[in-house]
Amino acid sequence: MGTPTPDPAPDTVYLCQISPNVSCGACCGLYNVADPSRENLEAMLMRRTQWFAEVPHTVAGIDAFKSSVESTEPQERPFPDFHHCAFLGMIEDDGRRVGCLLHPLAVGNGGVDWRGLSYYGGMACRTYFCPSVRHLPVRWLTAVRQSMEHWYLHGLVVTERRLLAAIFAELENRLGRVINSADFSKPGPAAELVTTLATLKLNWPFRRQGALGVSNYFFEDGLYPRPAVKRKTATIPSSHFEEFFKELGSWFPSVDRIERAEATIERLLTALETMLTFNQ
Repeated sequence: MGTPTPDPAPDTVYLCQISPNVSCGACCGLYNVADPSRENLEAMLMRRTQWFAEVPHTVAGIDAFKSSVESTEPQERPFPDFHHCAFLGMIEDDGRRVGCLLHPLAVGNGGVDWRGLSYYGGMACRTYFCPSVRHLPVRWLTAVRQSMEHWYLHGLVVTERRLLAAIFAELENRLGRVINSADFSKPGPAAELVTTLATLKLNWPFRRQGALGVSNYFFEDGLYPRPAVKRKTATIPSSHFEEFFKELGSWFPSVDRIERAEATIERLLTALETMLTFNQ
């Protein structure tokens, strides 16, 4: 399966298929499953890829494949109104990453574009780009693109446009300048620190009970708004990092807990600021 490289617009950054191991399937509902762990998703995608290779690549064969996937996999969704595409699978060439089994460059499709058989149809697959692409500056998206090493974290964080905006706006304010692509060249400690900040989404210890964790509804239609930060009492103060805390699904039972959360983010931002200041 090859790597398509459409250019959404001259002043944006392509974030869908990045490198042999980095891609994004979030808009296809990749993480909208009952168990969105990396281990479960990898197993699911590999299983589908193997199954798809065994079915006739015809309308009937592809429809039968979809029915088989939906009858054998749990259909519970954190966001019931967000479609999860059964045709997500694995691209295996010089790496391994998530991709579309119906794409004309997919193994076995012989250049035929089967995406018209998907839920949203081929036009949506060819033209949709997430809010991050439309709203975030190129320099911030480039920093993310250059920092990611694996499709799982890339797809999770690249759609978190408000969290990314909070991170990079705070960083640029501290630096007193805008960031640039040279700041996050790989391999390098600055790119590693961006990855560490992004990883907070996976293991944030201050997440409120019942929060959806890694799952994210990033479409901006107001259907599943992310709630404000929860506090046990009104005596727990607001924070300079309030936007961070909201996007990470936080709740705080005590002042001590919010101070610990602040220290976690401050430590990472300070390290990144120091690194980029030293390298100027």
